[in-house]
Amino acid sequence: MSPRGDAGIDLLGLGMSVLDSIHLVDAFPSGAGVSRILASSMMGGGPVPTALCTASRLGARTAIADRIGDDWRGDRVHAEYERFGVATSFLRREPGKSTTLGAVLVRAGDGERHLLFDEGDFTPLPSSELPRDILATVPILHLNGRHWPACLDAARLVREGAGRVSFDGGARRFQRRHLELLPLVDILIVAADYALHLAESPSREDQFAALARWDAEIVGITDGAAGSWFRLRDGGRFHQPAFPVDKVIDTTGCGDVFHGAFLFSFRRGDSPRGAARFASAAAAINATALGGRGHLPTLAEVTELLHLPVARSEDRV
Repeated sequence: MSPRGDAGIDLLGLGMSVLDSIHLVDAFPSGAGVSRILASSMMGGGPVPTALCTASRLGARTAIADRIGDDWRGDRVHAEYERFGVATSFLRREPGKSTTLGAVLVRAGDGERHLLFDEGDFTPLPSSELPRDILATVPILHLNGRHWPACLDAARLVREGAGRVSFDGGARRFQRRHLELLPLVDILIVAADYALHLAESPSREDQFAALARWDAEIVGITDGAAGSWFRLRDGGRFHQPAFPVDKVIDTTGCGDVFHGAFLFSFRRGDSPRGAARFASAAAAINATALGGRGHLPTLAEVTELLHLPVARSEDRV
């Protein structure tokens, strides 16, 4: 990695921690009945937390700022952060409250998902609990709009300290209030569904035009097996194909892994094109196991996949 921030943290995440219960099934239920579970697993989840675990697994120093309950779910979430090496100094445990629980049904044929969600009853992290000293020095803050309006204050503090703000615009997560946050973002990578709802158009050109209004340093649109498209402030543009794998088991968390791997790669000095290729390889590896963190890759695993033949990036969008 390149020189670190004063606090020794490469990447600080502000997001919502989730405990995921993942179940592999032949088909999604269409009504009342009984379905057989082919395989199951329980692990931590959430877009920003999984990105942090990915970056930490690859070698970055990461930390999470969040609030969770003091229940058994929170115990599992906390233990998993420690297992992956994500610092929890800014993870608050709220007495008597419950941590977010997600139930994920994964269709065996293609790895597609159906999500069920219990958001828990913890109180969102207030601005008064933000680690201001860290935000003033951290190289990259990664967020997705959770803990509103504290995320706005966090982004402003990072920009004042000359750090970069990274935003994950996930599928089915577009909110109009994000328009207040996006002008503060340097690395703006969103899912195709987010771009569709933001631009109110299926046209990729219209979507990039909508995203370009905030003049972010890096703008990207991810679209699963179709790969990802990028446009850069300096005029660069390219398409990064998805890396093929022998068998896709579960696409849960692949976008989150992409974000974490992209930020790790970019932080160590790789170009946006290099970071996108690295992130695509990392996401592909994770899709070969059940769960959003079913196979978070090591640096050696990503490097090995990068040296296998694969479709080249193209200078187009």
